[in-house]
Amino acid sequence: VYVLLLGLFLQACNDIPQTLTEREILTSLLGYFSDKPDLQLDTLEKVQLENGWRYKIKYLSEPADTVLHTPDDWIYAYLFVPNHKQGEKLPAFVAIHQDGTSMYFDVGKDEPAGLGGDSTMRYGLDLYNRGYVVICPDRYYHAERRNFNKNPWYDFSKPDYQRDYSLWDNQVGVLMLRGQSHYSKEAYDQSRAVDVLYTLGYVDKDKIGSIGHSAGGVATAYFMFYDTRVSLDVSACGVYDIKRAFDYKMPQPFPALMALPRLTKEGYTTADYIRHIYPRSLIITRGMYEWGKDDEDSEDFIIEMENFKKSYLSAGNEGDIITIAFDEDGGGHIFPKNVKEKVYRLIDERFKK
Repeated sequence: VYVLLLGLFLQACNDIPQTLTEREILTSLLGYFSDKPDLQLDTLEKVQLENGWRYKIKYLSEPADTVLHTPDDWIYAYLFVPNHKQGEKLPAFVAIHQDGTSMYFDVGKDEPAGLGGDSTMRYGLDLYNRGYVVICPDRYYHAERRNFNKNPWYDFSKPDYQRDYSLWDNQVGVLMLRGQSHYSKEAYDQSRAVDVLYTLGYVDKDKIGSIGHSAGGVATAYFMFYDTRVSLDVSACGVYDIKRAFDYKMPQPFPALMALPRLTKEGYTTADYIRHIYPRSLIITRGMYEWGKDDEDSEDFIIEMENFKKSYLSAGNEGDIITIAFDEDGGGHIFPKNVKEKVYRLIDERFKK
């Protein structure tokens, strides 16, 4: 009887019900995921390109919150559609932008779409030119989504890192009050991009991928974990171990909004999310000297990437994971041309059979 009562007491004290599967536990640690409202998809602009069309669209992420008085949360995106035959099914990608050149948050979706920002990060446009339907959405604290509450006293005509970071910090506070996190919001929003792709009759629903660099590459991993409709992911200099990032031995402090509450308390790491992507295809790239040639933490990134691979493969031997460590152009926090071309060939091999 004592043993039974002790067991019931310990279970009652546990934050997570014991009946949940590991995947359900990991999902709960990411944060709350709200029910999806209707997309309310609108086309704002249509531009003819040499090999197809580019649309500027908006669609509803989450409805207004009457408790915190937040407005409807609209996602703005570019949608690239190659010319295609009647009835033809095309593979598609969600192209997720990084945090922007010099950490400014004003560029957003324009960068992967080839309309601004770093010319080496136009992977959305590149994939369109290779025959893929591509959607490039603004992440929740970037470009047309920065002024979430439409405060009239903010002037967005010029980049301002401190202003945009403060607005991001405020949005994360809203997420936390709702039981969400930075990562659950990223995963949920990118999943809405897949909802858009699912409305398009010319998209092959069995061949939907995601690609992102840096912070965009971090978002792709949790997005793919959450949304099992995505069958291939490219994380370029992106996904990292949250546990290591917040280790006090790290030379660079990470902001609290990029933590996952209770992750280590429950005994998990980022590698557990990677394992649950199995057996879907995963490509991870890393520069060999992202923190500089004289910094041992650059080596830790490479070791960490291989640990992700081991975790993924521990789920079985029928998976498809490729890790690429490069020293091209100094091996920094970049997506160099030759690495991109290798990644594109790997994508073609999987989606154009």
